[in-house]
Amino acid sequence: MKKVLWVSRHEMTAEQRADLDRVMGGAELLPWKETVTDVAQLLPLLEQADAVAAVLPPELLAELLALAGDKPVLRAVSERKATGRFRTLPDGRREQEFVYVHGGWEQLLRMDVRSQRL
Repeated sequence: MKKVLWVSRHEMTAEQRADLDRVMGGAELLPWKETVTDVAQLLPLLEQADAVAAVLPPELLAELLALAGDKPVLRAVSERKATGRFRTLPDGRREQEFVYVHGGWEQLLRMDVRSQRL
């Protein structure tokens, strides 16, 4: 069983968990539920992990990928699907309702993010 550092403020869904077990051949989660401002915060748990699954902004994912070395860095892929229902908004407009469904895991292989705050 592989130890996977789960970096998210949210619990992993049952679908994500089952698919992660499939991908990793069984997984024990090491959860990090706090907001990440510096990926170095993750080092103590990262050292214990065989892989990382993270929900982070692109620039932090790029830093995490570099910090993880040869450990796989994964992120969940979601698919947006229509429910067939409509919602009425407070202003009276109607909009189609959607749900997000787990679509799989992907491994980040390379990220090069350069940004400038405006």
